[in-house]
This record gives sequence, structure tokens and C-alpha cells, in this order.
Amino acid sequence: MGPIGSGEAGGVETHLLSLSPILAERGHAIGIVAPAGSVAPEEGVTLYPVPGDASPSATRAERSARTVVRTGGLLENMWEQALRLQRRYDAVIGVSYDWLPFYLTPFFSTPVGHWISICSAMDEVDSMIERRWREGGLRLAMYTGAQARTYAFLDEGAGVQLLYGGVDTTVFQYNSQPRERLCWAGRISPEKGLEDAIAVACALDIPLDVCGKIQDDAYWQAVMRDAGGQVVYHGFLGPAELQRRYAGARATLATPHWIEAFGNTVIESMACGTPVVAYDRGGPAEIVEHGRSGILMPAEAGVAGLVAGVRAAGGLDRRVVRARAEGFSFDRMADRFEAWVESVVGGVG
Repeated sequence: MGPIGSGEAGGVETHLLSLSPILAERGHAIGIVAPAGSVAPEEGVTLYPVPGDASPSATRAERSARTVVRTGGLLENMWEQALRLQRRYDAVIGVSYDWLPFYLTPFFSTPVGHWISICSAMDEVDSMIERRWREGGLRLAMYTGAQARTYAFLDEGAGVQLLYGGVDTTVFQYNSQPRERLCWAGRISPEKGLEDAIAVACALDIPLDVCGKIQDDAYWQAVMRDAGGQVVYHGFLGPAELQRRYAGARATLATPHWIEAFGNTVIESMACGTPVVAYDRGGPAEIVEHGRSGILMPAEAGVAGLVAGVRAAGGLDRRVVRARAEGFSFDRMADRFEAWVESVVGGVG
């Protein structure tokens, strides 16, 4: 959790920044409660900045980790603000994965929906989600079926709205002439598996462009010790500069060591015509069409499988890759989100 625009929240930030203006243009009043220091998406969207200390990320927590509710914590302050603001809006939408929002849901008079941003990660959080789910009336949205299936009590995800992600195809533009480079983009944190992408670049002797915010400096220093001069680090990039890195690559590597809920970098790369080589699990496996818009390799195949995948990706038609991405526009994502929010307001699970 971090300020919108900082890169701390990865694809969640991208989707909030992109969806909010579209919904505002459609006549909806949009307010976003976010950490202090956040960037307002656009005029017409009201930002409510909130101070406080962020809790440790669930993406790096043990399954048995305990949840601690704290006076003055960032999440606690954000939900207090939502309680104060709720009567100004027709619905409150939580975009998170934490114990507190689900505990508080029955105390709101305004309908609450939860867009869960990651796969199942902590038993204590899952137990609270399950409790509210079995009480009835909990309105849930997730990115993909693969994400929903990580929550065992959901019975294969029945009753959960799948929103998928989106990409701005006017910014992430097609390029037919890549260079002999590879690309990797994402939060630089152990669960993202950057070391696998570095190993692939070293095995193929191809430069690797790495783009993203360093969230774990010790991890970054550790993986760079084995980089062998192949890595060029570009930092946390805006969309236009990130597009250049994707578009100039022979392939983009997606190497998560956990179940990725969606994989925004996957769809951004594909919009540039650059095929994705990814492990065959989680959200990327629902986006990439193996042998057409990218290559999916079993996770147990490891680096050797990814090396073979990069070689195979060179034979794919980049126009077909781009065409697949065009099916994930932000307007289509906004359609799905709008319909789901209407069901939350109407009391439909």
C-alpha cells in the first residue's frame, strides 16, 4: 500500500488512474480515499488523502501471519474516512486484501463491494472473507478465474464478478521491429521472481531491460550479484517510456513465484506486439494464448523452460499478439466495473 502514483501498488494504481476518469466522463461522481501524497487521477475525481503508517504487505507475508489493527494506521484511517463519507456516495468499493475491510462491512449503511486485488495469501484474512461470504450478501470482484480459484470456499469462484484488467492501446502502441533485447517489468520484490528473468538473459546473452519500483532493496542487491552485466535498470517509468521498453524487446518475461491475480505488464507488452513468455499459472495463463500471443511454460520447467520459450516466441506474429491485447481495453474494463457496481448498489451478490 502506498500513494497513488508511487508505483507501490503496481497494477491496482494503473487501474484506478485509468478507470476513474472514464467513469467520471460517464457521469458518475467518483471519490478516492488514498494515502497522503497520492496523485489525483484527473479533474472530476475527488481525492481524499489520508495519513498513517502502512501495514506490511500481504504479498510477502507467511500464511500463518497475524493481522494487527492499529490506532493511526493507514488502512484504519482510510476506512474511518470511508465511514464518514459514505452517505455522499451510492456505493463504497474496497480495493484491497486485508482483514479490516471485511470485518467493517456490516457496519456501513451504504452498500459495500470488495474488489480483491491479490490471490489468497493469509489464512486469517481468508477466514474473515469466508465468514462474511457465508453470512450472505458479500459482493466480490476479482481479476481472473485463476485468482478466484485460490479461495477454496468460493466453489470455483461462483458468484464472483471477474473484472480482468485493461490497457490503454493508444499509449502502448504496436512496433513491428524489435531489437535483440528482453524486457521485465514489475514491482521488484521476491514474489515477482526477477532472478529467473536475469538467469534467462544470461543464458541467452541478451540484454534485459528491467523496469519497476524497488520495494525490497536487499533482494535487488542479491539478484544483481548474478546479473553478469546483462541488466539495464530503468527505474519506475511512466506509460510512454515503459512503452518504449516493451516495444523494443524481442519478448517480455513474466516470472512470478506466486499466483499472479492478473499481470498488467503482460497485457501492456502484448499491446506493443511483444510476446510474453510466462509461467503457465495465475492471471497470465488466462491472458496469453500459448503459441499465438505468447509462450506459457510449466513453472517446474524453471529457467530452462523460459529459455526455450524465448526462442519459440521469436517465431510468433507480433500483429496477432497486438490483436489479443486489443480485447482488453479500459473501456471494456469500465463496462464490467460499472455493471458490477450497479449490482452492489442493487443488493445483488
